[in-house]
Amino acid sequence: MCWSGEASTVLATVGLGSTAYAAYKKEPVVLWTALGYFSLMEALQAFTYSVIDECDNPANQIATLLGYLHISFQPFFIHAVSMYFIPDRIRKRIQVPVYALCFLGAITMLIQLYPFEWAGACHEARPLCGSILCSFSGEWHIAWSVPTNGIGNSVANISYLGFVSTGFFVYELVGFYLPVLYGSWRFTAYHYIMGPLAAGLLTSNINEWPAIWCLLSIGLLLIVVKTPIRKFLHVKKWFWWKWIWPEKNDSTTTMEQ
Repeated sequence: MCWSGEASTVLATVGLGSTAYAAYKKEPVVLWTALGYFSLMEALQAFTYSVIDECDNPANQIATLLGYLHISFQPFFIHAVSMYFIPDRIRKRIQVPVYALCFLGAITMLIQLYPFEWAGACHEARPLCGSILCSFSGEWHIAWSVPTNGIGNSVANISYLGFVSTGFFVYELVGFYLPVLYGSWRFTAYHYIMGPLAAGLLTSNINEWPAIWCLLSIGLLLIVVKTPIRKFLHVKKWFWWKWIWPEKNDSTTTMEQ
């Protein structure tokens, strides 16, 4: 099995076209904006194929950096979708601190780009880790090499949700544990199975795994936007809501935007 720039172009076109159609049909804003965001990543990957393995090419390096920056801000969109599936009264109370934590996660990933002498270099067990900035051929898709620093190396050998190692600990905590904490466990389970778990089963290259995860994200979001599975992802009750914010008769509906 081998992916290609043409395949990425087709998938990006489908994703962006579906985004435009969903917006036209007035689907919830948070769903189609997330679909559009991940479709833009696939468009970036389509371009990257034109310079893949050319590590000295500035276009390759810029595309790789843009891919890393895209990943850094993904939690904002993950939580926008996650909070769609909890009651509106809960979302309104938690969205500011949730997005503040997303901002903290993005800043942490940006800090990991700077070559602090005291931090050393990233551990090879970490996703994306490499000695140079480059997009290169993986087993069947794009692999990314980013010379991040050693912040996070101490947790690089800890299993990522029981599956794969990571040194981007804030991304993990914010992207997966936080949504479960505030109650969006159904979408988080769906996201984990269809995203990082499936991506890990499709490659043994830890530098290729993030790009495959991004690719699969278009499909998982299309399913949410366009199929009845969406109604099964809503959570109406969570164990701590009743103690912190008692339910009101007129405040049990989930967000529709």
